[in-house]
Amino acid sequence: MIATATFSLLSVVTWSIIRFTVWGPTISVWTYRTQLSHDLLQFMATCSAFPILHRVNQACLEYWPRLAQYINPSREPLTQFQIPQYQLTEADVERAGMWSNKLRAISHPPLGIDAECTSPISDTSQYIVLYVHGGAYTMGSARQYRGIHIQMARASQMRVLGFSYRLAPTHTYPVPLYDAYMAYKHVRYMGYADTQIVVAGDSAGGNLALALWQLTRATFHALVLFSPRVDVVSFRQSWKTYNHIDILQAYDIQDPVSPIHQLLVPNNKSLSDLDVLSDPFVAPIHADFTGLPPTLVQMGGAEVMGDDIQEFTKRARMQGAHIELQVYDNMFHVFQASLPKTQHLDEAWDNVHAFLHS
Repeated sequence: MIATATFSLLSVVTWSIIRFTVWGPTISVWTYRTQLSHDLLQFMATCSAFPILHRVNQACLEYWPRLAQYINPSREPLTQFQIPQYQLTEADVERAGMWSNKLRAISHPPLGIDAECTSPISDTSQYIVLYVHGGAYTMGSARQYRGIHIQMARASQMRVLGFSYRLAPTHTYPVPLYDAYMAYKHVRYMGYADTQIVVAGDSAGGNLALALWQLTRATFHALVLFSPRVDVVSFRQSWKTYNHIDILQAYDIQDPVSPIHQLLVPNNKSLSDLDVLSDPFVAPIHADFTGLPPTLVQMGGAEVMGDDIQEFTKRARMQGAHIELQVYDNMFHVFQASLPKTQHLDEAWDNVHAFLHS
């Protein structure tokens, strides 16, 4: 796997240099670092879309973050542990609607849920960030997203707890929601009140962060969402406008290899058999936003889900939610996770700090 990850990295870097030198950047204002970050993330996203390339994707996810840590080691203290099983409260389960019975039937992992807690150098905050990683519901782990946990700890000056929820297609919905709920209950067990908890996430993790809030209706201190997946249908204009620019691509939800299909449909059944496309847990654009905690949403100005996210914030505001949307010109999906550093990266993280400490 190390050889696969190394060869893939060298191939992407070489292609990115040739492309930038000969044809210029994808967007004229991009620096080479921004172009390279885009190409690295796009490569992993492309690999995840094709089953034949999943081993390549897993190798890159496993070893590229390790290389980044080797090049730029962090000094933030890290604790690894397993999250045990906690009681599902009946009131929370009832809020799950069509997913209630499935939630009750889910078995906890025998060894617990892998998790890790990253602390800032100056660990004096009374708050904690519960971070839900992205990865299209089919890839990712707490260890693989350690870099963004470190960035969040530095920006928020709070502890950051990340966890490895179970992934599709092996585990279909609502298993990831169950795991997120267990992580939340563990944070409560650690002694934090709801009002001391920030729930954050990127892409699919942003979707699960919103689903967790809907399940608990907790009075969290805040939500911080990077390019959250808020809908599961791809019909808005930004999917067409930025389809050849963003790291994500438009997809056919009926395609068995589509991450949404793998998440929602067991045993390769037709998605039309399930009434899930407008379910607020799967598609929080349809949620009741009454009581939504103060929420920061950041998105790139050149990402395919842009219109979905803007419609989501519009609907939330119409229901009285305090939600701040920040759009970063010419940036792509979850650029906050980029290495090397992209344009607007420092600005985005500085704005996370400002929002959480305002």
